[in-house]
Amino acid sequence: MSDLAFRAVPNSTLRLSAATVLGAAPTLANLPAGSGTQVRIYNRGSVPVSIEFGAKADMALPVLPVAGGAAGAQSIPPGAVEVQTLQQGQRHVAIAVASGTPDVEITTGSGI
Repeated sequence: MSDLAFRAVPNSTLRLSAATVLGAAPTLANLPAGSGTQVRIYNRGSVPVSIEFGAKADMALPVLPVAGGAAGAQSIPPGAVEVQTLQQGQRHVAIAVASGTPDVEITTGSGI
């Protein structure tokens, strides 16, 4: 962990509709090579979204968590901003939502 604030890579923000098409997960913008890269996730919508990062465009879509059911992907609450560190090879992102099509912004950077 760093004492520096999150610093975005220039021109690295993707705004995605929370409805990734199976087999077409977009590549994160201006992603540096190696592990330890961070992303800032901003859920611009009014409903939670589920998000996963992976190594291939044809990655599986996130599984929505269900109470009392099988484990699902992490959820990002409406209006939330989170910073996460990616593992090496995670270059794609997939987003799913139970209803609606909220926008989610994902910015590549480092610092936290």
